[in-house]
Amino acid sequence: MAVVVQFLVRKFVDSLAEEGASELPFSTDFYDIRAELEKAAISPTNADELRECMYELNNLLSHCRMLTNRLNTPSCFSPSKAWHSNKVKKRVVAMKRRVLQCVQSDPNGEATALQEDNTTAGFSRWTTSWAEQNMIHGFDEQLAELEHKAFMDCSPGSLTGVGIVGMGGIGKTALAQLIFNSPHARGRFFPRIWVCLSRTTCAAKDVRKEVLQSILMALGLEEEVILALDGGGASLGDLELAVHEQLKGKRYLIVFDDVWNIDGWYTNIAGRHNALPGGDQRSNCLALSLPTERGGVVVVTSRLQQAAEMMVGKSSVYHVQPLADRESSWAIFMDGISKERRAIDITDVNSMKEEILETCGGLPSMAKAMAGIFADSLLSSPVSTSSQELSLSGGLVK
Repeated sequence: MAVVVQFLVRKFVDSLAEEGASELPFSTDFYDIRAELEKAAISPTNADELRECMYELNNLLSHCRMLTNRLNTPSCFSPSKAWHSNKVKKRVVAMKRRVLQCVQSDPNGEATALQEDNTTAGFSRWTTSWAEQNMIHGFDEQLAELEHKAFMDCSPGSLTGVGIVGMGGIGKTALAQLIFNSPHARGRFFPRIWVCLSRTTCAAKDVRKEVLQSILMALGLEEEVILALDGGGASLGDLELAVHEQLKGKRYLIVFDDVWNIDGWYTNIAGRHNALPGGDQRSNCLALSLPTERGGVVVVTSRLQQAAEMMVGKSSVYHVQPLADRESSWAIFMDGISKERRAIDITDVNSMKEEILETCGGLPSMAKAMAGIFADSLLSSPVSTSSQELSLSGGLVK
């Protein structure tokens, strides 16, 4: 069930991203819902309700897309259009309330903990393949190096592996998103699959099965089949074989984002000639699920160098560096300020530029966090934020 929910959330996030700058009705509500979903934990207590929410939410998004086309037609405005728009608005607001209740409370009304520990029931971090590419700055050189590593040799018979390693907030996921959505990847690899390993949901469940189910869902396998495999007692070997059959004959790209605790099942998924699962070999490792006839690319991101090395090999690991160009950090900070949708005196912002950049330390995530901290500080006091206050605030961000 969790895999279906994750797929539906990804579908909503990606569909919302496709709207771009178009005038989508009630976009603020949709973006607020997306923000809550991206930090929500999926657990056995809320999975069923969240699944139903996501079905209706995706339908609502499609409905609003059609509503946009109707409202933009050159015909005269009519009272019926206004009535219809208000009716949809009520549905969107009601759905927003329902999603918030679902992700913030358990059935007894108690707040559900959003864990960051990979050993517990849920994790607060959620990633998708979508990225606001116009708001990613300073990675041109590192991206070029990674693309060379990933795409220079995708010959049939083996998989190319790339490990992206670095501290939290340094931009590993952003780089993986840029690779995933690059023109080269779009033109050469099909399918392209994104698997977020930080969002495995239940410690009691076999995470390896969830990984394989996520791949099958991304490949378009019917939901009924996924649910049947999930609840029908399918073995790990059955799922490995299903993935292998779905990928056979394809040149594909798979991103395993935010890898943490892994075991021998994940070992050496790239750089080998993977045999068809069968006989005693089944359930030995993930690599046996990944056919190599036409070649392909596997990208792994992790804070743990050992985990990335285990999956793709030591020579294939790339260490992400903090942004060397200070103006790139400043651009990220200013993008964050612009997204706050608040009236902020640009003079106050510019006066703190050097201290802000010093606090950010070349970390993109810190630049984004500082934008929110700075905006909150300016609104909380009529006096400009002092450097001491800013430094103390920045120290709270992990």
